[in-house]
Amino acid sequence: MTTEPQPSSVPGPHDVIVIGGGVNGTAALRELARAGYRVLLAEADDLGSGASGRSSRMLHCGLRYLESPRPLRDAIRHPLRFARALGMAREAMRARAELAEDASVGTRAIELGFPVWRDGPFPRWQLDAGLRLLGAVAPGGPPLDRRVLDAEATRAHPIGRHLRDPDDLRGMVAFREYLFDAPERICVDNALEAEAYGAALHLRSRAELRERGPDGLWRVGLEDAQGTREVTARAVLNMAGTWADDVGSFDRRLVRGTKGAHMVIRLPEGFAGRGIATVHRGGHPFYGLPLGGDRFYFGPTETLYEGDARGVRADADDLAFLLAEANHLLPGLNLSERDVEQCWAGVRPLTEDPDRPMGARERRVHDLGQGVLAMTAGPVMSHRSAGRRMLQEVSARIGKPATPGQRSLRTPAQAGDDAEALAVTHEHAPDLWGVLAPRTGAVWQGPLSRDRVEASAGRLAPLFGWNAEQTIRQVEQVLGRQDRVFGVPQTPDERRAEPAA
Repeated sequence: MTTEPQPSSVPGPHDVIVIGGGVNGTAALRELARAGYRVLLAEADDLGSGASGRSSRMLHCGLRYLESPRPLRDAIRHPLRFARALGMAREAMRARAELAEDASVGTRAIELGFPVWRDGPFPRWQLDAGLRLLGAVAPGGPPLDRRVLDAEATRAHPIGRHLRDPDDLRGMVAFREYLFDAPERICVDNALEAEAYGAALHLRSRAELRERGPDGLWRVGLEDAQGTREVTARAVLNMAGTWADDVGSFDRRLVRGTKGAHMVIRLPEGFAGRGIATVHRGGHPFYGLPLGGDRFYFGPTETLYEGDARGVRADADDLAFLLAEANHLLPGLNLSERDVEQCWAGVRPLTEDPDRPMGARERRVHDLGQGVLAMTAGPVMSHRSAGRRMLQEVSARIGKPATPGQRSLRTPAQAGDDAEALAVTHEHAPDLWGVLAPRTGAVWQGPLSRDRVEASAGRLAPLFGWNAEQTIRQVEQVLGRQDRVFGVPQTPDERRAEPAA
């Protein structure tokens, strides 16, 4: 048994039901609970189990929003498009200023280099000008530490010496970028903060938006292992991300999913704390980034994805593409399938837009009528502004609470420093994967061995109340899920190299 009881539901009716325990859903939950609303979270799986836990983990400065082959001409011919891009870049810098030095979030600074070749899409002056513009619109926060390197300095750089076509290099623009340590942990912390202000958390509860009754309350069905029940609320936030269209029947399609896959390798010491950015041969951003220690990851891919995102994983085509682009960028590393330690993939919940087959990246709030709202294309980095935006939308529709929220439950910081035990006793981990993935991030530190998983399972079994058979089952489930989520697929070349049986 756990040492602390599961929270009981806030007695209905609720003010707001939030569907989706990703980074934006939990950010909205946190803001609403702190404001004093009676809120309930319904999450079909576990906190951070969707796109939030499968992202590229970047708190980027917004430079990518200003990338254009002909920036001056495009700004003159398409001023509204330029204004929208500049607005997104400003929001990125605002998020960077808010989160980069907030210890409660967990970020780390790296040096990100953007090499420039004679045949490249962007000259040095354009990248330099873009960073200067970002610095001008930034609301403060940590500096960009912009550096412009010439060709000789680039070839001597720890990453630059591995770059392609050294004779055609024109230099590199380097600047300070940030990575999230654990985006999925943000979801957990947001939810716990909301719970401290009275929110009810219902994990492993699949939500179905039903109808609005004559009393003005929305009926939402919750299905979990104990059965199905109905809860009511004055407003509903559909923050289900990739699964937003499955929550109910709406008059439009909300989400266009695109798959992003990554691969993890180990690289020499000079890569620690440094990353590289470019545009791959398909025309989309491509990064090589430090994951921690000597672990480095390349990605993402960019392909349309149809179907249930729960089954998404990196496939052979993804790995072949990632290896080809990494070797094109850094041929000096001579990477092969044998160097790949892990892979992962996620589905971005972009906005359905008939004019953009790959979906719209601008964050949008959809008014679905009579107090039902949805959000699409909200990146991890802007989750706090997403939460504030949804608070404003709710307040405009159902009014403000009579009194602000008051903290009532003790916080995890008061409960000891055993992170794995804490995940069970205070953080609602539903199973062993919930401990080792979103709450402690152990699965991101390298492949977990059977001995490692068995040790955690044995130690946590009394807290979960598992018997010997249940403990063994949990171990097998974690190892199987690790293989599905982080497994390295075989490429066609690798399959051809296998000896015949």
